Amino acid sequence: MYIVKSKSEFISRMKKIIIVSIILLATSCSKKPDIFPENFFNLKLTQKMTGDKAASFVNRLHFDSVTSEKNEIGFYQGSKGNAVIYVTYYENEKSALDSFVKMTQKISPENSVFIKGSLIKISGKRIYKTFGMGQTHYVFTSGNKLFWISAETIWAINFLNDYLNFLE
Repeated sequence: MYIVKSKSEFISRMKKIIIVSIILLATSCSKKPDIFPENFFNLKLTQKMTGDKAASFVNRLHFDSVTSEKNEIGFYQGSKGNAVIYVTYYENEKSALDSFVKMTQKISPENSVFIKGSLIKISGKRIYKTFGMGQTHYVFTSGNKLFWISAETIWAINFLNDYLNFLE
């Protein structure tokens, strides 16, 4: 234990402690967590695509050029199955919402590979849910980002809930 010998020494020491505390707080708060955690829902992030590679992957998936925005994709695997998180970044929240509406209207007709599309609300967030290709798919926005999550149907809703909590 350190004993302070004078009032000025005490004030000087307190200033240093406050400055160091502010710096630590600022640096820990300013770093946002990666949008794709390395381990999530007992699944491991096995691949992450960004930039042109991610945009090209999304465009090939659609057999057409559907995105020119910044994209990231996280591929997860584990003993329980697979999940993929697609993220597109837009200039602003309005653009992300506009794309959400456009995308969900396009995949809603029963003539697509997706069936039983519906809007649901989780924690006040509007989420489009659909089924197809052996998985459940969720589409939603958060700020300027548009998310598409594909996961094994048996645990997809739990994966989504945990991911929404992770994003908060």
